[in-house]
Amino acid sequence: MATLSCKSCGGTDATKSGFVRGLQRYRCRTCGCNFTNTPPTGKPAAMKAMVVLLYAMGNMSLGMIGRILVVSDVSVLRWVRAEAEALPDPAVPADVKVLVLDEMWHFVKNVRPALALARL
Repeated sequence: MATLSCKSCGGTDATKSGFVRGLQRYRCRTCGCNFTNTPPTGKPAAMKAMVVLLYAMGNMSLGMIGRILVVSDVSVLRWVRAEAEALPDPAVPADVKVLVLDEMWHFVKNVRPALALARL
């Protein structure tokens, strides 16, 4: 049988402390926290990594990924957003030149198409 471990401190010294919602309740002798021996909830990290990979490839929508893995599309969206927030900010090189769309439009409008392609 697997040993009990406290959800708060990770201690293994626990004693029975009644029932809650039909489950045996335990009390940690180290920190005094009450907990039940329930399995962890949520999906495995490998599934979340697969979701991010499928979405990053660009071939599948959030809804399609959710249907394949039998989870809601909102869960898929939350996993993708969580991974995106964990990424560092991209480094922007100092030699980047900003071109306003209006300037490009006037350039292309005033130059003949063959010359415009040659200049670009």
